[in-house]
Amino acid sequence: MSRMNRNLVTAAAIALAIVADIAAAQPAVAQRSATQAIPSAAPLLRFYPTRLASTPTGAAEDQDVWLAKIQGLMAGAPPLLQQSLLMSQTPQEFAANVALLQQMQETSAKQSAARIQRQLQNEGVPRKPSSTSTSDTPQQ
Repeated sequence: MSRMNRNLVTAAAIALAIVADIAAAQPAVAQRSATQAIPSAAPLLRFYPTRLASTPTGAAEDQDVWLAKIQGLMAGAPPLLQQSLLMSQTPQEFAANVALLQQMQETSAKQSAARIQRQLQNEGVPRKPSSTSTSDTPQQ
């Protein structure tokens, strides 16, 4: 077998291995996406009408609206906290879990607003071009 043929066979084997790895990875990626789905908040209806931070004072929310808000809180939470909320046994546990998720959501919103504000401030400030002078370079 000539050297050129060996290189061609080697390249074909590598390409085949890459294709096989990609094909094998596809089900794993699909499975990972499916496991990251947000569980239903429907079992938490037993705690309705627990007041949420976004509930207007003196108003009672519709059950579907309340459930959508709980589902939204769960969507932004890590899986461990989602399960903690779903496993709430008492109204006090439920309220504590909701308070934690609301605090996380508020903190995330504040951090995003601060980041956007910094970006806007940085865009308005002209930057000095970095100068590379030879006087800073050590002489040998």
